[in-house]
Amino acid sequence: MTLQDKERLKKMYMFAENASLIAEGVTLERLTEDNAFQYSLLYPLGQIGEIAINMGSEIPVIYPEIEWADWRGFRNRIFHDYGTIDFSIVLEMIEEALPLLLIELRKIHMDRETAR
Repeated sequence: MTLQDKERLKKMYMFAENASLIAEGVTLERLTEDNAFQYSLLYPLGQIGEIAINMGSEIPVIYPEIEWADWRGFRNRIFHDYGTIDFSIVLEMIEEALPLLLIELRKIHMDRETAR
């Protein structure tokens, strides 16, 4: 694993934690109606996908538990749907995919901390 990939995993973990904190207790109504909230939440979620896109090719092999393709695709939806984002999908990612991602990234982070 390259130093760049280690840094990317660290940043992905940071963005996932931030998104999780921002999304705590979110409702579909708030997500669809509060533009400032949308922007504050979509930024870290989009960055997770951006990092997944730029991750070295060996990382998905080393960590197959992470849904790399889903996060890359989700990033594309956020950044390229130009105002037509389906917020029920965003809510689904927050409620289902984000907690699983955090579990895996915490394992990676803890393994790296233990190895020091």
